[in-house]
Amino acid sequence: MATHLKEFLTDRRILFLLSVLTFYCISTLFSTDFNGVWIAAVIGIIWFYLVEYIVHRFILHGYFAKWMPKAYKGHDMHHENPNDIEYLLTPNIYNISYHIGFGATVFLVTQNFHLACAFMLGITFYQLYYEWSHFVTHRSIRPLTPWGRWMKKFHLLHHFKSSNHYFGVTNPSIDMIVGTYPSPVTPAKPNEEN
Repeated sequence: MATHLKEFLTDRRILFLLSVLTFYCISTLFSTDFNGVWIAAVIGIIWFYLVEYIVHRFILHGYFAKWMPKAYKGHDMHHENPNDIEYLLTPNIYNISYHIGFGATVFLVTQNFHLACAFMLGITFYQLYYEWSHFVTHRSIRPLTPWGRWMKKFHLLHHFKSSNHYFGVTNPSIDMIVGTYPSPVTPAKPNEEN
């Protein structure tokens, strides 16, 4: 486990996320609007949870792949080489872009630096959870919780049963709501590729 933890924590993409998380935490602590920053952080968590599913399903697997062809190609490589660390975590080109884009948008809407930082704190916190969950799924690590073990199996179904289903990496609820979590009665068609 120590080797895997070191691999994860020393990766440049995770180091970037930990750095901005620290910045957002410090910035949020200076806010006088205690309730506002908590609400903004929770909204950031929910936002990333929604974006996780939408990007995975519609950009990395299909309809809008032309919007981000390099991301689509990188995700395709991840399916071909599911354990390769290079394709396992979100590239910093996308991390930096959405941190600037989402952070600036929230600041422009709220005109409040601390609320924008709190929103980004929520996003970053949840993204680290997402990155760790995805990393654990593709490493010989047994998750500590029943939820973690179940989600690891869930994501592996996406890789080895049907890449047209099981898009949630951290939570299957959107898959269940929109029908991309096939019932046991109608199993998904097997993947021809990972």
